[in-house]
Amino acid sequence: MKVIETISSDKFSEEHDYRSLLRIQIENGRKMEFYDGELEDANLSRDFNDCYLIIDFMKLAYEAGKNGEEFIIETKEIDDWE
Repeated sequence: MKVIETISSDKFSEEHDYRSLLRIQIENGRKMEFYDGELEDANLSRDFNDCYLIIDFMKLAYEAGKNGEEFIIETKEIDDWE
C-alpha cells in the first residue's frame, strides 16, 4: 500500500495567509484533506470532517499488511494548490 502525504511549504503558507494543508492519499485515489480555515470553521463538522475517515484508512492499511503488501509512505511538499 502506498500512502502519499502532501504538506504545504513555507511559500504556500506565506502566499495563503499563513494557512497550511495536509492531504493523505492512498493509491486507490481515496484521500483525506485538512486545511486551516477561519477560526469559526475550525470544527469537526466543517474544516476537519475528513478525520472521520481515519479509521477506514487504518482498516485498509491493516488488510494490506495482512495480505503481505509493502507499506510505502511518500511525502511531498507543495507551493500552491494542486
